[in-house]
Amino acid sequence: MTVTFDQIVAARRRIAGGIYMSPCESSLSLSQLCGCEVYTKLEYLQSTGSFKERGARNALLQLDQAARSRGVIAASAGNHALALAYHGHELSIPVTVVMPRFAPLVKRSRCHELGATVVLSGENIGQAKSLADSIAAEKNLTYIHGFDAPEVIAGQGTIGLEILDQVDRPDAVLVPVGGGGLIAGISLAIKTASPQTQVIAVSARNTGSFAASFAAGEPTTVVPSPTLADGLAVPRVGDRALAIARRHVDRCVEVGEDHIAQAIVRLADREKGVVEGAGAVPLAAFLGRSLDDLHGKRVVLVLAGGNIDMTVLGRVIEHGMVADGRLTQFTAVISDRPGGLADLAVAIADVGASVKHIEHDRAFSGADVSTVRVLCTVETRDAAHIAELHKALEANDIRVLSCSIPPRSH
Repeated sequence: MTVTFDQIVAARRRIAGGIYMSPCESSLSLSQLCGCEVYTKLEYLQSTGSFKERGARNALLQLDQAARSRGVIAASAGNHALALAYHGHELSIPVTVVMPRFAPLVKRSRCHELGATVVLSGENIGQAKSLADSIAAEKNLTYIHGFDAPEVIAGQGTIGLEILDQVDRPDAVLVPVGGGGLIAGISLAIKTASPQTQVIAVSARNTGSFAASFAAGEPTTVVPSPTLADGLAVPRVGDRALAIARRHVDRCVEVGEDHIAQAIVRLADREKGVVEGAGAVPLAAFLGRSLDDLHGKRVVLVLAGGNIDMTVLGRVIEHGMVADGRLTQFTAVISDRPGGLADLAVAIADVGASVKHIEHDRAFSGADVSTVRVLCTVETRDAAHIAELHKALEANDIRVLSCSIPPRSH
């Protein structure tokens, strides 16, 4: 069964009232950062924190009464499971979700709270799906595929219709891609109604299934590596989703982990939004300089989800600050006589940097007992500020043995 534009229009009517029409506002801060007119589609503001609610609700509402009574099942790393649990609870439909063992704790716990039966199995979505298929057959449950079911693709496509209502003649729409359901629905909607608008898929480099499949023209299995964009970690894209995307998506770009971390930090800092790695990849594509040809254009970033573990968020913020040049660490050799540490502190303060932590290392400082090594963690503005700091240290005869160097970014 294929998916049509009319089905997306029908899905929009069907789910209205049960789904939040998320804002799509211009962002001056991100526009300055990216060099174009940026709009952000805030799908992380949905009740369960992601776009997945659209497809889940559309699929649930089309079940007959017998199927509703038996219940549904799905394999999901979290967001699809959350969406089914939430709308299943609202529509009185029993929900079972099979989640990989690595699934974020916050998503697993929320599914429990919403009354879903949660089963943990496998190291990835593919392994979790094998068990889900077995349970579906055994208990006669309806399996709702998280990214390849036509009802789900049509539901996700409603985002594209909303974007075209909210933004006048966008030049490009950037969409996170894992299994392909979101990009399939959005690209079909947008290319049908606004053929001149580019639709660009953005994937994490560590989850390369879509990029490989898009290039090959057929689904290609790629086992994902650990990634901050866990919501995109799908080993094999959907057949139906890829077929639709191949007809409507203009190109696919990949982003690395450092730029994903930076994007999460930039969105929290500049937009005051908590966005998970999978949702932050559209901004990461700009930070990785993959989209310089869009400078000066009107661009929409689909920020698809915000369900990030708080412990992970803390680590990501620190990692992102390092990658962004806002936190640096270096080992310096200073005099062990009175005033040596003060000279170091003054040199750091004079360039406007701020000391977070200093640790002395006398045991491994060598035979010269007049000197001592210190490990310094310092807050800075950016990579250029780090370079300025090291020039100041050199000018004050403070020798730096090693230092963290942030990657080049936008």
